[in-house]
Amino acid sequence: MKKSIAFFVAGLLSITLTFAQNDQGRSPEERAQRQTEQLTKQLNLSTEQAEKVKALSDDRMKQMQEMRASGARPDRQKMQELQENYEAKLKPILSTEQWTKYEKMREEQGSRMRDRRPGGGN
Repeated sequence: MKKSIAFFVAGLLSITLTFAQNDQGRSPEERAQRQTEQLTKQLNLSTEQAEKVKALSDDRMKQMQEMRASGARPDRQKMQELQENYEAKLKPILSTEQWTKYEKMREEQGSRMRDRRPGGGN
């Protein structure tokens, strides 16, 4: 059970950090727009869903930027809480099918990130 939770947390952080690494130098609004576009495409979001996801992503990206503003590495616990809060708000926006697909995408991305680590994430 603890191992599952650890993998879940690692997956959440890897998604967040992957978006952050790919978007260095972009404003929070630009990063939120990019994330919304990706989710719209991958999950086939309606216009209404995309607007809600964009507002949610804007808020999340601004909070992430505030965490990084000090120049120090963001606290893992706070990043995890931010991700959990984001997903708690995202879930009711998505259909059951879209949420299932989102969870699968998140898990696959977490697996790819673990595989990139030296030693294959072991």
